[in-house]
Amino acid sequence: MKVRNSEEINEENTFHPQKVVFICGAPHSGSTLLGLILGSHSRCFYAGEANKVIFLSSDMENPDRYCKVCGPSCDVWGGLIYKGDLNIYPLLSKKTGKSIVIDSTKKLEWIKTQLNKLANTPSETYLIYLLRDGRAVINSRLRKYKATHPEEIIEDWIRHMKKTNSFYQGFNGPKIQLHYEELATEPDKAIRFVCQFLGIIYEDEMLRYYDHEHHPLGGNTGTQSLIIKAQEENIKKQYIQLSERNKYYYSDHPLSIKLDLRWVKELSSNVIELFERKAGEINLPMKWNEK
Repeated sequence: MKVRNSEEINEENTFHPQKVVFICGAPHSGSTLLGLILGSHSRCFYAGEANKVIFLSSDMENPDRYCKVCGPSCDVWGGLIYKGDLNIYPLLSKKTGKSIVIDSTKKLEWIKTQLNKLANTPSETYLIYLLRDGRAVINSRLRKYKATHPEEIIEDWIRHMKKTNSFYQGFNGPKIQLHYEELATEPDKAIRFVCQFLGIIYEDEMLRYYDHEHHPLGGNTGTQSLIIKAQEENIKKQYIQLSERNKYYYSDHPLSIKLDLRWVKELSSNVIELFERKAGEINLPMKWNEK
């Protein structure tokens, strides 16, 4: 990826990406995997969770304040200072030479704000709603937030899904829904479907996302760790550190795409019963029955 230096780019630049693609859904739904695959297309740049750009100039010791793969010296994000009125996507498109920029931020207020910034530009906006069985999402969040009561996590998921459903229904541009489980079990079919939606030609090497150059902000560290595993010889310093809760899973994870069904064994019957009682109805369109 040829990256233009900072002197060539400023926020007044009139260059605009052809398309900006937002991936919405619940956190822990596989958006990092989808974003990395799409970002492996010759025309696409995956920004990760672009809302993390607000941390770039922070003095806090925060892993979100630089690129997850190359750290503070990143050719794309290094030295960038974000201002609230900055339209980040033209800058990223110009800097990377990619006509399509992908953002997997789940915070709806961020997406709405960015849509307003893009409204009077030549850029087209697309929305992908990535669905995942709520039981898997709850299990992942319980692993991360062990001190939080399951009912609180379930209720938070319900609120977020209701807001996301409403946002998706009200979005007037091109939009599709995609199930994480379909992406993980039939990646070729799923990505061909997304490429057709975006109007780009499917490229076989996209599924080997771990062999490509990436510069994501935020996102799932476990999935990103596979990039380090595949490119270890070329990456001088590792900025991705697996937590103990994920190390056991990703240390033996194959580079190939694999369906994560840890919730089936890890989620207790009591939590499943509580989830079904409180969230069963809203989870119906997302519920995955393994074949």
